[in-house]
Amino acid sequence: MAFSFCVSVAQGDEQLFGFVRGAETLPAQRSELYQFITLREGKSEGTYYGSDFETEYEYGFTNRFQASVSLEQHYFYNRGVNGGRDALDDKNAYRFGGVEGSAKYRIFSPFKDPLGVALRVEGGYLLNDEVDGLKQHDRYVKPEIDLQKDFLDDRLICDLDLGVEWAWGKQPAEQYPKELAFEGEAGVAYRFAPNWFAGVEIHSRWEYPMFDFYNFEHRVFYAGPSIHYSQKNWWATLTWNYQVYGKGIDEPADGQTFAEETRQLFRLKVGFNF
Repeated sequence: MAFSFCVSVAQGDEQLFGFVRGAETLPAQRSELYQFITLREGKSEGTYYGSDFETEYEYGFTNRFQASVSLEQHYFYNRGVNGGRDALDDKNAYRFGGVEGSAKYRIFSPFKDPLGVALRVEGGYLLNDEVDGLKQHDRYVKPEIDLQKDFLDDRLICDLDLGVEWAWGKQPAEQYPKELAFEGEAGVAYRFAPNWFAGVEIHSRWEYPMFDFYNFEHRVFYAGPSIHYSQKNWWATLTWNYQVYGKGIDEPADGQTFAEETRQLFRLKVGFNF
């Protein structure tokens, strides 16, 4: 199953998907500037829009190793999201999210080896949560493995990412001070015209407060299409994902979860190479 789901990048760390990463890295002494804009829409009642703005700078120290730093910002607009599932105050406000960093090392190249493999670790310090902009002092670390396989002379690109996240300092934004989460993403993209890729992707997150496997909080699966266009010095990716399944503690068993998640996600990613 791990090898039947896949994704890739056309040039360096170019990203074909909204939520899935490939195993390639930037060439040595090359840089990339990203702007990600994510709109999270829909709760079980009322009107909810959560907008995330991530600005990231990435640098290739060698052909195999790259690192990045980014700033997170949020804007919230919600009215009437006050049911038992969500219980959010009405809000129309900006919040600074925090600072994040990552490092990625490519072990095998998807273009030269049978399977592309990279190890990535991400960490950050987040001052306001992404659900409603509530105060927190969240410090987290998230290691992951990125697998990539290309077919048909790199026209069909496949990717699978698996990661685990440890987070501390989530109170008072959340009830628990620490949390363990498992994440998985997979995608398939096909180059249907010069510079154009169309794909589908799925991503999932499972959360366990207090690092306790018996203390389940929620799990969620999103899936949807993506479209990618690239030029020599820039690229753009647009993705829509819908919550296809979710389950949360103390939530109705109706196949969706809304306490920390939304009904759908829209993400635009733009990258500039230099």
